[in-house]
Amino acid sequence: MEISEHFQELRRRLLICIVCFAAIAATAFACFPRLWHFVQIPILQVDTVTIVNLSPAEGVSVSILVSCMAAAFATSPLFLYHAYAFCAPAVQKENRRFFFASYLSACALFFFGAFFAYFCAIPLLFQFLLNYSDVKQLWSQTAYVSFLFRFEILFAVLFQMPVACALWGRSGISDRNFLWKHFRIILFLIVLISALVTPPDLPSLFWMAIPMFLLFLLSAFTYRLAWRKK
Repeated sequence: MEISEHFQELRRRLLICIVCFAAIAATAFACFPRLWHFVQIPILQVDTVTIVNLSPAEGVSVSILVSCMAAAFATSPLFLYHAYAFCAPAVQKENRRFFFASYLSACALFFFGAFFAYFCAIPLLFQFLLNYSDVKQLWSQTAYVSFLFRFEILFAVLFQMPVACALWGRSGISDRNFLWKHFRIILFLIVLISALVTPPDLPSLFWMAIPMFLLFLLSAFTYRLAWRKK
């Protein structure tokens, strides 16, 4: 296949993704009141927070932002699929099954990470931030949405660790027992990060640290399973 044909295929795949993204974003914008109710779930039980608009056009800009983020989450498997389909012909036949399994795992872990952040990690973080002060808080709609989506994306990407470790192990760059050799350092980092982002009590720390530790175990397992000597 010539370079021009590769560019034509890439353009076709990008066009499909962009059209789907635009269609879902438009639908989400039309259904924004229901979508906004879902976005408010992490703070519905909080009495000390009031969401306000700080400019006349903020409501419209937030509607567009939320609609685009919803479309981005909904179409992320489609983007990943077309990235996989575009690169698959260049992958050796014996690695294509592994490559496809990595794609499916990445999609599942992306949504699981976003789900965990939305219903577990973010409510704990809000609880800590709101208990820090007893005063009534006014949050702008833009600030709340940006904060929420930032952590959603962070955890969705963080939950790609098992796939990233599997690809790392497949490359054979490092030793097969590399992750286990650094187990203590990784465990310390997990506890430290959990302590920084949760309220200062043991139940909250464990509620955050245990899933992260399980994620590390899964990453170490996929690393060893996929490892090949270079």
